[in-house]
Amino acid sequence: MSHRVLVLDNDPSLGELLALALRRSGLRPLVLSASADAETVMTEEGADFLVLDLNLGAGDSGDRLARRWAGAGILPPFLILTGTPLDERLDSLRGLPEFRGVLAKPFSLVALADEIRAGCGPARLGESA
Repeated sequence: MSHRVLVLDNDPSLGELLALALRRSGLRPLVLSASADAETVMTEEGADFLVLDLNLGAGDSGDRLARRWAGAGILPPFLILTGTPLDERLDSLRGLPEFRGVLAKPFSLVALADEIRAGCGPARLGESA
């Protein structure tokens, strides 16, 4: 039994590393680099947890996506990954009930998996890995 984790980050190398680490931690990661693809997944399938890069490139930002998805009712519990943990944009996320915090790059992969598990709660019965 494991939780489905959507990872949205524009760095393919980091995405691969996160996918490997999360799978090894017993989670089911889906790593995407395009916000449009992530929005489709969130709308059609959802996720138990979201790991969201603050600076996505191409005019996208994690804070804007999180607020939009919260307004649409499709935002799961989420963490922000960022190299700029003091960024003022993070203040707008602190009031969202789904917001679980910020992990500053570089971060511990074990700490990330622990935060995700804590944010998801217990796995649902009948869910398969």
